Amino acid sequence: MSDAIDISATVFCPALGPDPLVADLSLRSDALVVENDAFVGEIDLGNVFDVKLGARPQAAPSSFNTPVLTVGFERDGRRRVLFVTTDSETLTSFGGLLYRRLLDGKEVAVRHPAEVGGRVTDATFDIGRLHVVPERVGCTQIATPFDLKLEDIVDFWRATEELLGDRQSVIHIQYVRNGVAVSLDLALNPPRVQHLLGRHLQRRYVETRREIRRLDVPPVAIRALVRLYSRRGRATAASLVERESVSARALVDGLRRRELVEAVDGEVALTSRGWILVTECVSDTGPSAAVDGPRRSTGQTD
Repeated sequence: MSDAIDISATVFCPALGPDPLVADLSLRSDALVVENDAFVGEIDLGNVFDVKLGARPQAAPSSFNTPVLTVGFERDGRRRVLFVTTDSETLTSFGGLLYRRLLDGKEVAVRHPAEVGGRVTDATFDIGRLHVVPERVGCTQIATPFDLKLEDIVDFWRATEELLGDRQSVIHIQYVRNGVAVSLDLALNPPRVQHLLGRHLQRRYVETRREIRRLDVPPVAIRALVRLYSRRGRATAASLVERESVSARALVDGLRRRELVEAVDGEVALTSRGWILVTECVSDTGPSAAVDGPRRSTGQTD
């Protein structure tokens, strides 16, 4: 990750001037450099406390009518912000690489797996190294390493737990492996690094939730997904249509087309998209809708 990554973009930073301007951005191993004919500005990556990619914030100029990368950083004891916009594909790629520069290789305390199929394991916290690339997150140098696609994460939230003799903030991540929900816990210091990891996870998760909410899923299919959820994510096709006037084949085919279920060892299993959809449904109808299912949260870490 030592090579610099350069893009041309429109940027706005109140600390640099009152108006947006066209500049070259260079992402180096230790700094984000903003440069044009009139000036050179450098942001130490160690001073970055927030990164967000999405719609234009209210504080950005009205001329920023495309997705905006917002970078929060500290300088001279004050919190400042840089807004960046360019074409969507370039901005998304650059944002992913910025997260990698900020997070990859950081020391992290990990408990994996913390739960499998809703059952708590006897795993303890281990110290490893965070591995972050665009669209993936993982950990090495621990007893049970992992490497997850962000699209496989079905939930995550933050809590305070006992860790190495102290109460610390921990991020819980839940993902799907062969149709079964698996969870892990991790904690990073300083808090700004943990916040940045939460942003990295949230970006893809929120996008996936938006896609799922646009799906047209009939009530009979929702009921089948809830039954599947109550059986810890895997069951026979026939068990999903009990007391329903629809064939198992037709029901499962419809769910597979929507990428909500998949075939695993002769059974039907929830995909990550299916888990996200059904846990939202369960949270709306109350805990009685599922028997001993996984915990539900908002996907927020800050």
